[in-house]
Amino acid sequence: MKIISVAAGKGGSCKTTTALGLATVLSERYKVLVIDSDPQGSLSWVADKAGAAFDVAQESDQKILSKLRKVGGYHVLICDTPPGLDSKILATTVELSDYSILPSPTSPLDIRELTRTINQAIAPIGKPYRVLLSRVDSRRINEAMDIQSHLMSKEIPVFNAVVRARVAHERAIVEGKLITQYRGAGAKEASDDFRRVVDELLRDVGSLGDA
Repeated sequence: MKIISVAAGKGGSCKTTTALGLATVLSERYKVLVIDSDPQGSLSWVADKAGAAFDVAQESDQKILSKLRKVGGYHVLICDTPPGLDSKILATTVELSDYSILPSPTSPLDIRELTRTINQAIAPIGKPYRVLLSRVDSRRINEAMDIQSHLMSKEIPVFNAVVRARVAHERAIVEGKLITQYRGAGAKEASDDFRRVVDELLRDVGSLGDA
């Protein structure tokens, strides 16, 4: 089993959307458990209402989270962490994880906070991670490519795939649907973004092991 954390140092960084998208696509092939440690419980609500094919456990007790390695019966465990660089839950889950995904919008303030998160909470642990540019304006895709190049020049690993800003993500969550269930405008393109991310993720982490 692989443990994958979705982490960010600030709120509004697309963590829940990312964790939902990854779990939805991965659950088409694998047995997936998502740990929702965000007190708001948005991910748990959507997954329950949508009848998700993956399991969800809402848990914010650090002592229980420290025992995630003992969980069995799954190929992959995805942790949706709460925001805050001083969060003990974030530190615990990242340290336990085999791999971390750091979603980030592309505004200068978001990239600044992303860099702080990497320097303070991710890089010191020494575990593999990759940045995922999210909420990317399709009309400004070249700017996103420039940000990718800038981050890579600083030896920060970045997904080649990006998650573009689409109303479909917001409307799917409001309606309590997974992005693959939503049938409104942009739904297929939004799903395809996450499929490309998952393809890269699987190349990075290799075999997900036995359930």
